[in-house]
Amino acid sequence: MGGLLGRFLFKIDCNTLTGVLSGACTNPPALAYAGEQDKNSENSAVGYATVYPLSMFLRVLAAQLMILFFL
Repeated sequence: MGGLLGRFLFKIDCNTLTGVLSGACTNPPALAYAGEQDKNSENSAVGYATVYPLSMFLRVLAAQLMILFFL
């Protein structure tokens, strides 16, 4: 769903979108695959670096909120 929204609604190119989706899932092997597919440009790494810190922060925040609400 995120891929379709990014591609058609936000008009993000495929290489950047692959980096964004791998960063959102915090999946470095997917970034490596995207880097192999896109040898001339670093768009996938830029997309990954844009989303990865936010994703890690939200993981920690979600864990804390779950503990707060369910215990």
